[in-house]
Amino acid sequence: MASTIAEQVGVDQVTPGKDEYASTSLPIRMGNAAPIAYGGSAISVAVHAAAKTVPVTHKVYSVVGHFHGPASLDRKFKCIVTRTRDTRTFATRRVSVTQLQRQRDGSERERTCIELIADFHASEAEETLMAFSAPPLQRGGYAPPHRTPSRQTLSDELVRAGRMDTELSGAFAALFSAQERFFDLRFCRAGMSGQNLGVAKRAPTDQDALPITARTSAEWYRVREDQSLTDHGERSAAVAFLMDGGLSFLPLVHDHLGFEDAGAASSLDFALRFFVPDVDLGQWHLRERVAHAAGVGRSYAESRLFDEQGRLVVSMTQQSILRPPPPKKARPAL
Repeated sequence: MASTIAEQVGVDQVTPGKDEYASTSLPIRMGNAAPIAYGGSAISVAVHAAAKTVPVTHKVYSVVGHFHGPASLDRKFKCIVTRTRDTRTFATRRVSVTQLQRQRDGSERERTCIELIADFHASEAEETLMAFSAPPLQRGGYAPPHRTPSRQTLSDELVRAGRMDTELSGAFAALFSAQERFFDLRFCRAGMSGQNLGVAKRAPTDQDALPITARTSAEWYRVREDQSLTDHGERSAAVAFLMDGGLSFLPLVHDHLGFEDAGAASSLDFALRFFVPDVDLGQWHLRERVAHAAGVGRSYAESRLFDEQGRLVVSMTQQSILRPPPPKKARPAL
């Protein structure tokens, strides 16, 4: 198990001279009770592998891709990078992330888990015509990180108030343990997650009267002090790892529903966009999430990342599968 975020998103070149890389750590599970890998594990190593093949002058600004199916937890990822464009200003890479997976007959087959296209741009800071960014959606703003509770503090408050039992508190801590292993994390009380942790369905929030599309959750994140990220590839991969979290489940938690209330809720595609040349997660950043749409078995949600000055630095949107639970079979009459 990786002990730092740098280890978790790390990649090594498989064969000298070839654009093929292998993840240095096994993928992890996060936010899903099923034994399948967190999607951010696959996205992050793909971003890191793509960054290994471009000049240091070029910084990632766009990553779009599709998930092809769940990944297992006991096999590392292989990243096959294809160079599709190289100019003075731009570089484009297509990355296929595969994994050896066991078949029912006991054999192993290499299966594609995710495919994405990553674009890189040489900084043009001196040529910028305009510079602005949207603020967080919460009108009243969010308190700074030193005035927001940790997961443990908020969980203890909910248990004492009778709005969450200790079993659910422990299950939540276990499902999202990787977040606290890699990041210092604080829950903003102005968001829904800062009032119910996203799992205490009985806990009312001050956003319940709002339309679901106007409800927000927000948390402060920074990489733990002993986990330095040394280059642009690692830093961008860590951002990708963070931004994927919780978007497929967001419509559920913003409607006071739990994972068990859906038959399926998992990511289908994503678009990750960077609005600055580099993001230093060693500094506090605010991640705000909102659900935009749901219907026809899918949902669409967005996660936006702001620095402490309120500047929008990253956005990720995702479309996810969202199905109702299967109907219960009628018990035969005696």
